[in-house]
Amino acid sequence: FFLAVSSQVRRQYHFVYDRKNRTEAQKYCREKYTDLATIDNMEDMKILNDTVDTSKAFDLFWIGLYDDMNSWRWSLSDTSFYRDGETEFRLWGSGQPNNINSREHCTAMYNGRWHDWDCESRFWMVCMDVRGENIK
Repeated sequence: FFLAVSSQVRRQYHFVYDRKNRTEAQKYCREKYTDLATIDNMEDMKILNDTVDTSKAFDLFWIGLYDDMNSWRWSLSDTSFYRDGETEFRLWGSGQPNNINSREHCTAMYNGRWHDWDCESRFWMVCMDVRGENIK
């Protein structure tokens, strides 16, 4: 796996190259780290884009955003984790989210943008570890 560190927002991101559906990916991330990745600002997205293995940049990676009854939410629900406006950050790809066949309720990162997908699809994942302030 690859590690990306965001010092401003107290988290480490881990690219895990093991294909799982969204439920399995979240379970894995919660067992090994904190949760699937929460990406709530452009700086973190740039860090992830700069860190991803370039041979895999056009593959899909689960992140923690999901559709909860027509409202997109992050799987890490602890509100003390977020600063003002951070839960609203989105970086959808063109035409996304499109919820094809009303089955796309989970989010995967693809080529630096986010796409909604069927949660049963098997992709790699980006996990997040939260370890206090200003991780270096």
